[in-house]
Amino acid sequence: MANSGWRVIGRMARITQMIGPAAMAAAALLAPARSAAQTMVPWLTRSADNARSGWNPHETLLSQATVGTKGIVRATIIPVSGDARGMEAQPLILPKVKLPDGSTHDVMVLPSMANVVRGVDAHTGAELWKKDPTLGTPIVGNTPTGPRKPKPDGCVGDFPTIDCHGINDKWGVLSTGVIDPDTQRVYLVAWISTDGTPQNAKHFVFVLKVADGTQVVPPVLVEGTSGTQTYAGTMRKQRSSLVLTNVAGRKTVFWASGTVQETGNKAAGWIFAFDVATNTIAAALAMSQGEGAGIWMGGQGLAADQDGLLYAITGNGDFDGKTQWGESFVKVQYTPAAGSAKASLKVVDHWTPWTDLARTGQQAMAAMKLSGASAPSEALKPVGSGMNMALDKARFKSELNAQGVPVLRVYPAMATGAWSDEDWGSAGPACIFGIGVCIATGKDGIAYPIKTAHMGGTTPADLKNPKANCKKLAAPPVWLTMSPGNVDACPTNPRTLNFFPWGDSAHLHMTPVQFFDPVLQSWTIFAWGENAQLHKWKVGATGKLTYVAQSHEYASAEARGNPPGGMPGGFCAGSSNGADPDSAILACTIPYGDANARVVNGRLLIYDPVHLAADGSLKVLWDSQRWGIPFLFNKFDPPVIDGGQIYVANYNGGVDVYKLTP
Repeated sequence: MANSGWRVIGRMARITQMIGPAAMAAAALLAPARSAAQTMVPWLTRSADNARSGWNPHETLLSQATVGTKGIVRATIIPVSGDARGMEAQPLILPKVKLPDGSTHDVMVLPSMANVVRGVDAHTGAELWKKDPTLGTPIVGNTPTGPRKPKPDGCVGDFPTIDCHGINDKWGVLSTGVIDPDTQRVYLVAWISTDGTPQNAKHFVFVLKVADGTQVVPPVLVEGTSGTQTYAGTMRKQRSSLVLTNVAGRKTVFWASGTVQETGNKAAGWIFAFDVATNTIAAALAMSQGEGAGIWMGGQGLAADQDGLLYAITGNGDFDGKTQWGESFVKVQYTPAAGSAKASLKVVDHWTPWTDLARTGQQAMAAMKLSGASAPSEALKPVGSGMNMALDKARFKSELNAQGVPVLRVYPAMATGAWSDEDWGSAGPACIFGIGVCIATGKDGIAYPIKTAHMGGTTPADLKNPKANCKKLAAPPVWLTMSPGNVDACPTNPRTLNFFPWGDSAHLHMTPVQFFDPVLQSWTIFAWGENAQLHKWKVGATGKLTYVAQSHEYASAEARGNPPGGMPGGFCAGSSNGADPDSAILACTIPYGDANARVVNGRLLIYDPVHLAADGSLKVLWDSQRWGIPFLFNKFDPPVIDGGQIYVANYNGGVDVYKLTP
């Protein structure tokens, strides 16, 4: 972004903060950005750890009292180079890094979608190093991925692009990398094209030194063969974040992938293993034989337990329980090379709620669908200036939900094929390994507590008896993101789930944040679905989910009531000083409008995740709306809380930094 653009944004930040207590805001902007009291902890992977908890338990400055009484201010905006939107990856932090000049800094690594990587001081945002020239030429965002589209199809322009709506300026480093603190190296996967087109793009692994951004080894081409599939056989999309495991001293980086044309020919999800010792791709596993099962999980990475076993939820695709893993929760085992035996990846257990074909009643997979478009949501949008016929002929059902609130369920009369895009893998699982349960949730907003030790190994025959299949779960499934009334979360006929509560979508794209609540003396999770409020649930020792509370604030408030509402819901992160219940806070970002179809304004809210408000709702400690602080919502990037600061990646082309008012 040009310097003039950053000056405008900087002035906006200063002016809007002056709307509040002027002296306090001015002091925040003029005060030294770094305080000796601030101690940062490593934030090495997306959502803080390999369980993807989204929680920092070592935060000593931010608490309910300090946020509630002092308030917070946006202290600065750190620029992300080369791309109008900035970055899709979550910022990563490695404290106490010694730079070549002998100085020591807490380094934040910021890779942009333009494939420019910057190392900055995590406190001040000052640039420490920059990987320039770029890692490689990124894809130009508005480049067609295929022939001219039929009209209307819900997407902008005459030709399909990678995200359908043309929001992204470029496509380069899309996923969040991972830092090895021992070697102080960061691992990134970059999308590179010789001519900026997706047709000629390939993925490469980069290994950079956190201290100065230099490359440790030449870029490694991502390639592999699995069954009948080859990774280079079609355009792939690598959004799922990276994870590093260390089993018996063998360090390995893993990541997953989907396909640009996710239900087209050769579409498949993939998992890769990158051996750190040799800097080579050791193994690759296709999640289908060309019939979908992509892994993206709203940008979340594979979860990994202490034994190095990997956990993921797949999206649209065929299922047979053998080589086709569409709409499944899978446990994958990596076996390193030994002697003459090559390294391998293998699905060792799984559980599946339903198939795409069962959701549609069809006998074949739906026609090609571009990733980034939600088929049921697009099918429900108005045509021109008139109502969509699917709504005009819809069936409606109204009743009271579990909270005693009237709810209207809309069953649109649209083509049944649209429901093949229920994409269970729209969010990552909340894996609470301490109790042996992973909670998997997708576009229906239903949470399935799954036993990590014995998932159930669903077969096609099992799916003919859904009730028996659900008995394999750790506890019964529940409606996690909203309460739609008297609807069985494990129905005999999965097509009864094909509805829109209040006419809006209820997808979950945020991986639920995990927190052991010292007051409830129980694990809890927080989830924020589309067109809904933030929800808190208690997770019992057996995995049973019990509703606790919800917020008053809605995601996509400006789009609600205009079917199908807005995407993608909220994204949150939490922190505490150990088990102190008064120190816990939860920071969440939500869009005002539909952030999937266009660039929209965002809202940052800080909640008390432990003590409820007088009316039983989740209590707001601070709200950017109250202070008139503007930013463009980043649709898949959760905040980072570390060292008394809250980092929010925006679509203005940077990262907002919030801290306590001095």
